[in-house]
Amino acid sequence: MTGSVSVNQHMRNQPLNVGIINPPDKYYKPVLYSPVQAERELGAINHDVYVSIQNSESITKKKTPKSVFAVLGLGALAFTFPFIKKLIKK
Repeated sequence: MTGSVSVNQHMRNQPLNVGIINPPDKYYKPVLYSPVQAERELGAINHDVYVSIQNSESITKKKTPKSVFAVLGLGALAFTFPFIKKLIKK
């Protein structure tokens, strides 16, 4: 009994590509920036990000309704009313 494993022969032995050079469809051409232009563009990107964060936070922040403050004020007044009444009587 042999311990052979079936292997795809086409995957194992790929044909050689000798003498044929296929040119790429397009090539990467690097773009050189001056440090001043790079700093200017980075500053513009940072400004855009800062403004968008500020706008998104202003939408998510919810203001407390004035009725909540009114109810808390009336509750505090009702709580302190007996103490104020005792101070006035003395």
